[in-house]
Amino acid sequence: MLRTVGKRTRQLLVFVHVVVSLGWMGAGAANVVLTSTGSVTGDVELRRACYLLVSTIDLWLVIPGAFLALATGVVLSLVTPWGLVTYWWVLVKLVLTVAVILYSTFFVGVWVEQSVALGTSPSPVAVPLVVGPLVSMAAFLFMTWASVAKPWGRTPWRRRRTPRRVLAAA
Repeated sequence: MLRTVGKRTRQLLVFVHVVVSLGWMGAGAANVVLTSTGSVTGDVELRRACYLLVSTIDLWLVIPGAFLALATGVVLSLVTPWGLVTYWWVLVKLVLTVAVILYSTFFVGVWVEQSVALGTSPSPVAVPLVVGPLVSMAAFLFMTWASVAKPWGRTPWRRRRTPRRVLAAA
């Protein structure tokens, strides 16, 4: 484990991680509004615009935000006592982040592309396209709660530290 950064660097990393994660969550919230609007509107041009905007938000905000949140989270876990697999809340956040990225890529992203390709026609995947971003939002909110509450304690895979007196004797 690295754990070599000072307090200011750690604070900067936490700040960047929180800002990036909030941006990712905000883009997800925008996608909830846009996919919901696209699924219920009778205005064919508005429907098309909604799906095109979701595609644009995904490209410029969701995808970079997801990978930056993942990267900053991993870096933070490696340079702080929390560790990557030391505490359950960190491990759960890591697994959920990867799961949301995979789900968004292989399901939601495909549904967005299908809906954009239809032009002004109603999307046959309109309902899953609304549910997908809602599921992601639920995961974001759960991860935010876990970051604040830090539940569940330590994992059995934590790295055990050698007592200082053993190190001093060696």
